[in-house]
Parts: sequence; structure tokens; C-alpha cells
Amino acid sequence: MIDQTGLAAMRTTLAADGYALDVAEEGGRVAVRISVADPAACADCLAPEPIMRGILHQSLGVPEQVIDLTYPGDDDDR
Repeated sequence: MIDQTGLAAMRTTLAADGYALDVAEEGGRVAVRISVADPAACADCLAPEPIMRGILHQSLGVPEQVIDLTYPGDDDDR
């Protein structure tokens, strides 16, 4: 179960830098997609994926190993 307070805080933090955060739980996994919400998004503001995974673990209250993290540009949905 995702900590909704932590999720809201992460969304607010990322939105301040021009990013959107989508999170979905399915089959014991947590899919986290960070996408560009503002063309002027701060490209240097996103932490490297291993660090972001740790931040998400703390904020969402789920183990790092169940987080499937997608960064902007990681897929063809651009």
C-alpha cells in the first residue's frame, strides 16, 4: 500500500521542477513514471535513478526492489 501523503509530497516537489508523477500498483509491483509536464522543466533537477528509487522508497513506503521506475525519454511515449 502506497503512502498517499508521501505520494502527494513527491508530486508537489516534482511539479515545482516541471515534472509529473504517475504511480500505479499492480501485482505486487509499483510502476512509477516521471514525465515532463512543462517544456521549461529543469533537466538537471531529477536525481539519478538509483537515488530517486531510494527517495521513492522513503516517500511511498514501498521496498525499492518493487519499484519499476521510468524517466522522461526512457520509452516511446514521448
